[in-house]
Amino acid sequence: MILVGVDGGGSKTSAIAYACSGSFLGKGLAGPANFHNIGVEEAVKNVNKAILLATKGMKPDVAYIGLAGIDSKYDYNVMSEALRSIAKNVYIDHDGFVALYAETRGKPGVIVIAGTGSVIVGYDGSRRVRFGGLGWLIADEGSAYWIGREALRAFGKMLDGRMNKTVIAEKIMRSLNINDLDDLIKWAYHEGHKVKDIASLAKIVDEAANEGDEIALNILKSAAYELASYSVQLAVKIGVDKIYLKGGMFNSPMYFNFFRGYLDSNNIKGIIAEHDPEQGALLLAFKYAGCNSNVLNW
Repeated sequence: MILVGVDGGGSKTSAIAYACSGSFLGKGLAGPANFHNIGVEEAVKNVNKAILLATKGMKPDVAYIGLAGIDSKYDYNVMSEALRSIAKNVYIDHDGFVALYAETRGKPGVIVIAGTGSVIVGYDGSRRVRFGGLGWLIADEGSAYWIGREALRAFGKMLDGRMNKTVIAEKIMRSLNINDLDDLIKWAYHEGHKVKDIASLAKIVDEAANEGDEIALNILKSAAYELASYSVQLAVKIGVDKIYLKGGMFNSPMYFNFFRGYLDSNNIKGIIAEHDPEQGALLLAFKYAGCNSNVLNW
């Protein structure tokens, strides 16, 4: 029996395959799988590619798939139908829950994911609770997208004279090849909405903040504090004193220190997640297949 765990995120899709006996079969990597950003067809293509790379071309008996963008019953129904034939038995879940499961193996806990988007997921042993995870238009507080959008807003004010230009403006101009307001408007509104491109500006904000740019520093601090405040709120609700942290934004020492400092001030410990989300999905695949996950050496 071939079991596969999949993490389909906003920037990439990762899959890991094992036999029920615990024998490792392989890993697979493909493009993003958030259908809100890239469409259903492309998301399915990437999930399928990652799975087949992991299984060496064999159709799995059980695939447990954690997906970014599964934020409503509508989303679940759309992707369940689109992925129903990708394995003999397919289970679809929110990517935040499989990431949390990878850390706790089903015990109570809270995880914060801050990557392209953001979400906070908690589990008290019987009930799931989710804060955020509503996409770039409604939520994604503290995410790379949120930070990139705030940088663009500040950049627009600098271009029309409402704010003095700082280091961050020069960096955005070079990165996006923008020289004036006309270029900015063309880039933002005439060339399609660019979730990944906007999120990529978070790196520029981080660079500028580390060079002492106050605007960039305040954006990073506001992003970290807002997401951290909701994280503490959920930790209190679930009844835990530690929060697992996952996602590219925590690779920024400055962002991480702001975030952790807020948690510390509320007597909550922030721990960088150790396991890959697809491992949580695989554990769940083992559970639903009736296989013993204790054979896995992690």
